[in-house]
Amino acid sequence: MNFENKLVIIETSSKKYLSVITSGQEFVTNEGKIKFNDVKQLPMSIKSSTGKIFQIYTPSYKEFILLMKRGPQIIYPKDVGAILVSANINSHSKVLEIGTGSGALTLFIASLLGPNSEFYSLDVNRKNQYRATKTISRYLSNYSPEFIKEIKFINKDLSDFSLETIDVNFDSIITDVPEPWRFFDNSKINNETYWVSYLPSISQVQKISESLNNNGFKHIEIKEIFEREWVVKGNISRPKHSMVGHTGFIVSGRFIL
Repeated sequence: MNFENKLVIIETSSKKYLSVITSGQEFVTNEGKIKFNDVKQLPMSIKSSTGKIFQIYTPSYKEFILLMKRGPQIIYPKDVGAILVSANINSHSKVLEIGTGSGALTLFIASLLGPNSEFYSLDVNRKNQYRATKTISRYLSNYSPEFIKEIKFINKDLSDFSLETIDVNFDSIITDVPEPWRFFDNSKINNETYWVSYLPSISQVQKISESLNNNGFKHIEIKEIFEREWVVKGNISRPKHSMVGHTGFIVSGRFIL
């Protein structure tokens, strides 16, 4: 089987690497090197030049997002699940994402949507959207083209955007921009809609909460997600000494007619 340009995780005894299989090339680490031409199947184990065993396999979404090259700060996988649930995303959703960024959340939303859905992603920076497109294309190189929903990109500042320019009744709006309340300068929600904003500071949280309340949203919730792994080995069960703490606040609300 030809694995040329296949996206893979190479896991050594101490670290994971995201790489692309390239014929005739070698992958070099301080724990030894391997030849890509020796990769005959996935997953598989390969002995490095120093005798260490490397595991090679297809990356999960979480591994890909945490190890990929990126520009703007990503939304961490631990927050993605909470955002999707708060936005009530399903295969038929009509989603407007405000703030494409590096495309981490964009990728996962698009992978969930079905043929009867709609997905638009707005960002003021063309470079962000180009980077997101490349990110998504790289991840999808391991899957069939039907794996993901088409994304319609909008290159515009939020302060210049109006819902009236798109003939879609969105039922989910997700924002990852510094001033999401600017949405309401030119747009008004007239149908049942779930809103989720991802924000780093409590002052931003206060502003969007007030704005959602002033625009008729109900069920407003503010939360942050903490992730702590546990070690279970024999009779020993304890939390790890490190944890993924505050990465952002998740503010959600629902507009009900």
